[in-house]
Amino acid sequence: MELKDVVVWNIMISGYASKGDLNRALNYFKGMKLAGVQPDRVTWNSIISGYSQKGKFEEASNFFFKMRALTDFKPNVVSWTALITGNEQNGCSYRALQVFSQMIMERVKPNSITIASAVSACTNLSLLRHGKEIHAYCIKTDALVSDLLVANSLVYLYAKCRTVEVARRKFNSIKQKDLISWNAMLAGYAQKGCREETFELFNEMKSLGVEPDVITWNGLITGYNQNGDGIMALEFFYRMCETNTKPNTITLSGALAACSLVKDLKLGKEIHGFVIRKQIELSTGVGSALITMYSGCDHMEWACSVFNVLSNKDVVVWNSIISACAQHGQGVGALNFLRGMVISDIEPNMVTIVSVLPACARLTALRQGKEIHQFIIRRGFDMHIAIWNGLIDMYGRCGLIKKARRVFDFIPERDIVSWNTMIAGYGMHGFGMDAVNLFLHLRSSELKPNHFTFTNLLAACSHSGLIDEGWKYFEMMKSEYAMYPAIEQYACMVDLLARAGHFDESLELIKEMPFEPNAAVWGSLLGACRIHCNPELAEHAAGYLFELEPMYSGNYILLANIYSAAGRWGDAAMIRCLMKERGVTKPPGCSWIEVKRRVHSFIVGDTSHPLVHEISAKMDSLLSKIKEIGYVPDTNFVLQNLKEGEKEDSLCGHSEKLAIAFGLISTPSGTPLRIIKNLRVCGDCHEATKFISKLTEREIIMRDCYRFHHFAEGVCSCGDYW
Repeated sequence: MELKDVVVWNIMISGYASKGDLNRALNYFKGMKLAGVQPDRVTWNSIISGYSQKGKFEEASNFFFKMRALTDFKPNVVSWTALITGNEQNGCSYRALQVFSQMIMERVKPNSITIASAVSACTNLSLLRHGKEIHAYCIKTDALVSDLLVANSLVYLYAKCRTVEVARRKFNSIKQKDLISWNAMLAGYAQKGCREETFELFNEMKSLGVEPDVITWNGLITGYNQNGDGIMALEFFYRMCETNTKPNTITLSGALAACSLVKDLKLGKEIHGFVIRKQIELSTGVGSALITMYSGCDHMEWACSVFNVLSNKDVVVWNSIISACAQHGQGVGALNFLRGMVISDIEPNMVTIVSVLPACARLTALRQGKEIHQFIIRRGFDMHIAIWNGLIDMYGRCGLIKKARRVFDFIPERDIVSWNTMIAGYGMHGFGMDAVNLFLHLRSSELKPNHFTFTNLLAACSHSGLIDEGWKYFEMMKSEYAMYPAIEQYACMVDLLARAGHFDESLELIKEMPFEPNAAVWGSLLGACRIHCNPELAEHAAGYLFELEPMYSGNYILLANIYSAAGRWGDAAMIRCLMKERGVTKPPGCSWIEVKRRVHSFIVGDTSHPLVHEISAKMDSLLSKIKEIGYVPDTNFVLQNLKEGEKEDSLCGHSEKLAIAFGLISTPSGTPLRIIKNLRVCGDCHEATKFISKLTEREIIMRDCYRFHHFAEGVCSCGDYW
């Protein structure tokens, strides 16, 4: 009779717990004990499972440990699996893997649901190595390796991590494939961009009488979107429309994402009209897809309009508008939307973080970036590889290259983006040999460099004047990796050679290029002509640039500056007249510095700052003192035909000098100064800043439009090579 009572109680508790009504489940749990009926393992597992499914992991863990402490029976595979599955399904995949690891250590044998959930957690985090270890465990222990649920999860793991050959072998080993097996493999081919293999498998599937369902079509559309192939995604969307399969919100969202990729505004509007006619709720995910579509088609105002009309804004909607702002260079807007999201009590998730970190990087918003990093740690976010990579990029672009390297070293499993981002960071900071050494470590890993790797590596060589290394890796692309250099790598080599003054080699390389040189190539040559004051070659390069980028002011200004430095004032004036005729406007030189959570901006000759007199006095004092220790003003960087005394006065008003002077009077002694400049730092300011860093014993980190300069103890990290 007692057993019957336990069973009845368990039915009630399990029923309410599975429906998410945990209050009633707990009331029955307490009532059961008051009635003198002792809960058994099934009772405890029902509560643990209920909490886990609701994402209440602290409560689930408490019950789990109470079960161990207060009962004679230990948690069994059902108890452990409840915790693992609940974490995985609620976006806490890293925690799910930690629980799985503990379960294996305690020698509890997993079931098929346990294994499949653990593999899915690896898939969510793109942790291929961990997934392989679980696969190896299954083979070693002969545990469920042929189970269909486990096999399907492994196919999806390998497919999602783009090792489709392994996925296909596992897929072929499944004797009784179900629709999930086919869907996982098709989605994997789509994500990898394997067009021919996708069509072959799709046709094979239909020939065996397996009809695609909406999940099949969605996997193909979403997979090709993830691969950046909007054309193929729309191809399968059109094919689906020819069948009787009814599209769901995931289908429509995928089609809108494809429209964004191919900038098909017309089709995007048609889908928007269909959504309105069918009265499909925008809050189902379609609203966020519309925001992505309109922003992808360069209509941010329409994207914001869709956002504004949404009455129920969930985390996906907020993520879409934040990502749209970040991708359109509207970093301030992205951070403002993030604040609005927090104020609206919407919890940011991994996608939010991945979207907003690039905004911090572009704005050099170190304080906000650090706060986001702290938020990640406090909330215990799963550290997906995209977050790790975003942190590396953010710290690198905010001037903390050592912090970026610490993050890089801490990543449990790096992908090629991790390596590329770190190499790019070293290059941006002028640490060319560090970039080269990191590339050598990459070569000893299982990963292979790609075109982005070599572009970043060659750029790093260019920033540091590593000519021999540049040639070596440029040739290595072809000899060891069968990769033919693209226009980006040629541009890096032209920049490397020209900036070192090897103009003949630069021109020869341009002639040998298998394609027409673009603005990056000619721009590299023109920039080098400024360094070496070569007005004749500058005219040649500028002629092409004026055709390729007729409205870009930088090329005109650079040529005018080269003429001015050569004393050809009439030619410089002619270029300025040409700019006026063509309606080309020059942005003023501007520098920014953040002090006490407020950003202060300065333009050349700025007298608008409230502390203008204190700044001017500090600048005069600095110049007087650094002249005593060897600084000589370089009036070649004055681009007006002035008297010598007037030229020195003109140099004092450069925006970066004003920002430095303000930083020195506004921050405690020894505090590093971080300056951002919208244009390239001039040679005189560069020389003056070296002396200021020595005089004040301050580190000054300056990011211009081209790279970082770290000034300390009278020297710059660039070695005067920029």
